[in-house]
Amino acid sequence: MYTTIKILWERHKNKSIIARLTGHDWKTVAKVIKMIGEEKEYPSKKPHPRLLDTYRERIIKWMEEGLTEVRIHEEYFLI
Repeated sequence: MYTTIKILWERHKNKSIIARLTGHDWKTVAKVIKMIGEEKEYPSKKPHPRLLDTYRERIIKWMEEGLTEVRIHEEYFLI
């Protein structure tokens, strides 16, 4: 989104045309253009924890013991 808006803005398209082309609200487009003018980078998304992150170490240990993914699922997650 950020890059598309930046390129269109540099090609001298106005905010309403950019909003229509990208499908974003014109206020969002205006906010991004303001960030471009201030030479700020668009913030990246915060990393979100994955569902299995809490089980990662255990799953790796079970796989090293030779259990298949199906067996791990049957034994430990369908309790």
